[in-house]
Amino acid sequence: MSPVVEIRIVKESNNPLLRRREILFEVPHPGKPTPSIAEVRQTISAMKGVQLDTVYIVSLKSMTGRQSSRGEAHVYYSPEHAAIEPLHVKIANLPPDEKKKMKEEIRKKKMEMKAKAVGGRR
Repeated sequence: MSPVVEIRIVKESNNPLLRRREILFEVPHPGKPTPSIAEVRQTISAMKGVQLDTVYIVSLKSMTGRQSSRGEAHVYYSPEHAAIEPLHVKIANLPPDEKKKMKEEIRKKKMEMKAKAVGGRR
């Protein structure tokens, strides 16, 4: 996986209450598709000199009519502080193969819970 060449930080603010830095960024990608969350996550981790498990890409959206995307990242002070990040964001930030496994596990658990709920009503 090749890291994204260029990420421009639009705004960066410190959030001491949640123990993280919140970064708004732009990724120009002329003639190329929107980069993956995993690529952007790796690049921000390298740019900020932090561990990969402290960086979470919360959103990444292509801008209509422009060959660039905008996004928001949370960079936590430590992996323990990142525990507050919602599960769907954590799953979206996983590498593709791990993401697929995690989604399948969640689907199985939901089916088991549904089966127990239906069985308990009779």
